[in-house]
Amino acid sequence: MAFLWLLFCLLFMNSCAGLGALVTITAFGVEGYEEVRVHRPDLKLEPLSNYANFSSDRPSDQQLNKIRNTKVLPDFGFDCSKLSDKKKQSKCFNDFSKALAKNERKSLNKKNIERIKKKGETNTLQKIAKALKEAPTDLVKKLSPTPESLPVSYIQNWARAWEKKDVNTYLSFYSKDFKGSKNHRGAWEASRQRAFKKHKNISIKLSDIQIEQKSSKKVEVNFFQEYKSDGYRDTGVKELLVEKKGTTWKIIKETWVPANASAKSSSSEAHTKEVIDKFASWLGAWKNRESDSYISFYSNEYKGLKSNHAKWRNNRIRALKTNKNISIRTSNLQIAQNTNRIELNFIQKFNSDKYSDIGIKELIWIKNGSNWEIFKESWISS
Repeated sequence: MAFLWLLFCLLFMNSCAGLGALVTITAFGVEGYEEVRVHRPDLKLEPLSNYANFSSDRPSDQQLNKIRNTKVLPDFGFDCSKLSDKKKQSKCFNDFSKALAKNERKSLNKKNIERIKKKGETNTLQKIAKALKEAPTDLVKKLSPTPESLPVSYIQNWARAWEKKDVNTYLSFYSKDFKGSKNHRGAWEASRQRAFKKHKNISIKLSDIQIEQKSSKKVEVNFFQEYKSDGYRDTGVKELLVEKKGTTWKIIKETWVPANASAKSSSSEAHTKEVIDKFASWLGAWKNRESDSYISFYSNEYKGLKSNHAKWRNNRIRALKTNKNISIRTSNLQIAQNTNRIELNFIQKFNSDKYSDIGIKELIWIKNGSNWEIFKESWISS
């Protein structure tokens, strides 16, 4: 019978309200339905007159017993309308309606929790993805795995061990597989020990140290090196490839490019040193975006590609303000010198947050009184 009543509801009432009305009427009778409708307006039960062809006859005791045994209303196995006292009837209907609403909320909450949970997980993932996409580069780098960083003190300690002729400490900076230009590690160690014994009063000056991360545990170090001892001196660019092995750093490759000055007199060597020092300072001012210092290295007659010095100056100042995180690497430095003119040729790799390029640069320095200035600058992009 319960099935027939349900079928009747679906076919003729065609609404959830109709199903609620059917359950209520079946359990409590027509009088009970009206009592619930009056006492609990929040349930929004329609008057029985709205349902066509509905019989006001109450179900039989047999039908009531079947409905009591169903899972629709597990908390109610009685008929409120049969209670003689109206107050008790009213309380019964009120309790019933509360339980009915509670069961409905539980059912809805279960579905909503699952739906919200799924939606929440999706939204959270979307928000994280969006945040990472829109995050500043510095923040993304912080969130990404941090590569091993080589401390600058490592290169300075390497140079100090060389100056002090501390052979064991000096050799400890190199990988066991390092052999330089020799056939094997033993031959290279022997050549270094002979050099340490031969040269006295060693002085090593490093400038413009540049460290570039090549991989998570490998870095490349470039710097200007000036070597002096009692019997020998030279100047040039050195490149070290250093790798993290275990808890220590080891040099696995070393490259040396000497400055090929044509003149051999002491005055020429002094001029070369002065220009190289200027060159290192020029690079530092460019990298640090120090516009006034950078401009001061150029002659007042320098005009670049612009029509005059003032226009070139304004253009360079704008470029220094626009480009941030500037990195400049130089290699293969070549030097040619005349009396009051020194030419520097080198490979230059420029990077910033706005632009990057690589090519060959030539700087012509001229002597102006006691100062060396850049008179001409040429660039050939590779």
